Amino acid sequence: MLEEMIHEQLNLIDKEELEDYIKAKKYVETLTEEEVKNLCFEVKDLYEDVLKEFEINFPKNINHDN
Repeated sequence: MLEEMIHEQLNLIDKEELEDYIKAKKYVETLTEEEVKNLCFEVKDLYEDVLKEFEINFPKNINHDN
């Protein structure tokens, strides 16, 4: 399915960004559920202030205790 989407959108996608996305996707697929959860919290903590600037909010039900 990813390959089909890539083929359909190829002229709109930056090739370097696509390669980075594919590498990241493959890496995340190797992680356990707990490692993915911790990674999400780390990203949330790193980018929450940036997202506030663009008025993008994380869901309220996401917290470190779950």
